[in-house]
Amino acid sequence: MAWMWTCLKVIAFAIFSLTVKMNDVWHPISELPVGCAHDALPGNHSGIKVLIIGLAKCGTRTICHALNEVGVRAYHSEDFHFLPWWDFVHDVRKEGGPHAQLPAALLAQEMLQDQALAGRLMQKISKCRMGAVALDGLEILTEPIIKHSPGAKVIVLNWRTFPEWKKSLEKFIPKLVVMCLHNLFTGASLGLLPWLALLRPLDRLLSSPVEGVLREGGPPITEVSGPLMWMYHQSLNHRRQYECWAEPTTTVYPESEDDFKSFYADTMKHFSKDDIFEWDPRKNTMTELCKFLGIEPCPKTGKVPRAINTWIFERDFPIAAQAVIVLRFFLYWVNWKLFAALLSALMRCFRKSKSE
Repeated sequence: MAWMWTCLKVIAFAIFSLTVKMNDVWHPISELPVGCAHDALPGNHSGIKVLIIGLAKCGTRTICHALNEVGVRAYHSEDFHFLPWWDFVHDVRKEGGPHAQLPAALLAQEMLQDQALAGRLMQKISKCRMGAVALDGLEILTEPIIKHSPGAKVIVLNWRTFPEWKKSLEKFIPKLVVMCLHNLFTGASLGLLPWLALLRPLDRLLSSPVEGVLREGGPPITEVSGPLMWMYHQSLNHRRQYECWAEPTTTVYPESEDDFKSFYADTMKHFSKDDIFEWDPRKNTMTELCKFLGIEPCPKTGKVPRAINTWIFERDFPIAAQAVIVLRFFLYWVNWKLFAALLSALMRCFRKSKSE
């Protein structure tokens, strides 16, 4: 019977930890102030100079790395979720009004008709001073961002055929689910009690490496993540990112080859041929990228290295990741001790009241 009781306690503890995390019980005292601090550009101009048009599994992460290498601050979708998009969603929900209760995807769809709402997002984007953005997973935002980014060039990632893309995506989705579940369960130790609230004084003590990125808008978290930034981002991405993947989703998922081709054709029609680079990571080089963007001299040459696409943050930032994972499991131990002590105290009270 003792082992059954222990198993029940462990299961209850795990469910309780995850429930507290998923309901963001402590986020009012754990989240740092959101919002990039630069002045918004006039005319609701996004300030984006390069739009990366490509579905997931078409090389968006690889081209973002390349752009950052040649001096263009490029946001992958994780960066976009984490900074301007969440800043926008947070403000809309905080202020109330007709859009406050909408899921993120429906809020994005509203921007297709509501220019004032779209303008608010562009102000948030321009405050971060990003130079390029990839919107895989947020493809529904492509049209409003194009409209508010006059003069932008576009890199189109249409090098894969529809069957190749679909096969790659279907192979990747189970891995993505495992990665998300791993992050949720290991990160729940930071969410059971307001441990993350200690990050703010620690961040200030260490010259604000986290708040500095949030206010400056960079460097992008997919390019540079120290232990504090890694911990903060990984503790909040269920709140800032995963919602957009659930139904209703901000993701475009072509069901046929015609839909697949239409996605790219509908985007490219907004640009002249001189402003379009149909990028093929198997062939194109850094030099060609610099030439397209007018960057001289080009700081990098040769082919663009293929980016990691599984366990991304753990493999790109191994020291930060291992430090945080060790901390997460240590806090699980601390939480378990506190949970067990509380449970024992309650059981003693119950037995005492029963005996009386």
